Amino acid sequence: MKPVIQTARLSFRAFTVDDYDAVHQYASDSEVTRYTAFGPNTPEQTRGFLELVAGEASQDDRANYTFALIHKETNQLIGSCGLMRSDTNGPQYGFGYVLRKDRWGQGLASEATVALVKFGFGELRAHRLWAHVFVGNTASEKVLQRLGFRYEGCKLKSFFVRNAWHDLQTFAMLRSEWEKRGG
Repeated sequence: MKPVIQTARLSFRAFTVDDYDAVHQYASDSEVTRYTAFGPNTPEQTRGFLELVAGEASQDDRANYTFALIHKETNQLIGSCGLMRSDTNGPQYGFGYVLRKDRWGQGLASEATVALVKFGFGELRAHRLWAHVFVGNTASEKVLQRLGFRYEGCKLKSFFVRNAWHDLQTFAMLRSEWEKRGG
């Protein structure tokens, strides 16, 4: 399967249903999913996710781009990232990423985000990219701020997952801001 995006240490590619074991390893981990919109996943939820994103990958006019992150050195699937179109009048995309916890603190989230932003503004011609970050997820806050994303505010108790309401911070960047930074 040909990678869609390459970085120094990562290859991005479409998911297949055969990725179940690697995906379920991180998607069922309560520590990994503490600050995500999903999880910890049941086996059925992981299978459902893979069926959904594998189907989306074959669509011509895609609204969502979800990528498996493959660590080049080990050829292992270590996480995922993606862009979800949120507005066709622009367009605008929300994005996110998740990594296995044994890959935290290695700069891989930053590396993946830089490539995802380049894909969003370059290939998809996005007007604006944004990410929601759960309050308390200081690692993701730092990644986004370091890459030039603006803090736009916090929506209190605006997202319900794992039987609780969560506060979400929004970080965003406009295409014009990205271009000023050297795109």
